[in-house]
Amino acid sequence: MHYPLLKIHTQAIRHNIRAILQKLNQWQLRAVAITKGFCADLPLVKLFLEEGITCFGDSNPGNLLKIKHTFSTRNSDLQLYLIRLPMSSEIQLIVDNNIVPFVSNFESLQLLNHAAYKVGKFQKVILAVEGGDAREGFLEEEILGNFNFKALKYVDIVGLGTTLACLNGVLPDLDIVTRLVALKKQLEEKLDKELTLSVGGTTFLELWEGEPLPRGVDEIRMGEAFLFGHDISRKKAFSWLNQDAFEVVAEIVEVKRKQPLWGKARGFDAFGKTSAFLLSGEEKERALVAIGKQDVDENQLYPEDKNVTIIGATSNYLVLDVSKSSQNYKPGDTLSFRAGYGAVLRAFLSPYVSKIYF
Repeated sequence: MHYPLLKIHTQAIRHNIRAILQKLNQWQLRAVAITKGFCADLPLVKLFLEEGITCFGDSNPGNLLKIKHTFSTRNSDLQLYLIRLPMSSEIQLIVDNNIVPFVSNFESLQLLNHAAYKVGKFQKVILAVEGGDAREGFLEEEILGNFNFKALKYVDIVGLGTTLACLNGVLPDLDIVTRLVALKKQLEEKLDKELTLSVGGTTFLELWEGEPLPRGVDEIRMGEAFLFGHDISRKKAFSWLNQDAFEVVAEIVEVKRKQPLWGKARGFDAFGKTSAFLLSGEEKERALVAIGKQDVDENQLYPEDKNVTIIGATSNYLVLDVSKSSQNYKPGDTLSFRAGYGAVLRAFLSPYVSKIYF
């Protein structure tokens, strides 16, 4: 078997999808599966489709095209969201492929309108709304201002979308949801049509679990809950979901007792940072594992052996303290790690990590 590898446990993910859909059905909400965390890898997309999810969102148009070209002929209700604001160079691709973009400026709306006019079709869009995290989105006063949305004859505004807890960690609450629902109603009156209110990401689940919310939110976009059963913005694992769907396995290439040269001048590491682990100068039995920052985010790896500690990582090594482990590790042995979002994302991006579905 070729190491390092990423094991994907599909039954754990299937359980999460079913459990979430059951709750969303009770709350009268639609699910949008965000695929950027696994680069829209087709076996996983197929799993979501098998469980009845037909709307997918991604920040990379290439991932959306991969989904469309593979599954659209068998799924006529397939819907694709570009959840990252579109670049002007992507406008024609979006129109040609019926991708629904999130848009936060009038210039992009006008470009989409012109591109749709040229090919004689209507282009669906979702207006991104600033919800409080100070990232992307129209301000409320812009949406309710003097801009004539109806003048965009070939743009079909189908909804409002907001995202929280991505940049500044601002969490959604009842006040934010109430304000978004009110904005939706005002825009519906302005456009004389019904709209979808789409919220993201996983952090919004907490609200429906905790208290009654005003009607008006229509869908939740999420990836983390489906894949990891976790809400990183609240440091919370959902007790009713699986957290062990992804496992990284890597091979040990060295085990030795090592001690930094205490008293020697120290600079920065290869990534321009200092390492707090070296300050003690302690001698430790260290294991070098053949996987590094180019393959995973070491901050979201959790050793299966609870007596192993991650000291740090370089481009191509993970450095472990195995001094307290009861295992007599040696080169050629493998170690397993439960993997979180950042580690899985980077593993899917790395051509050096094998991916195996179970």
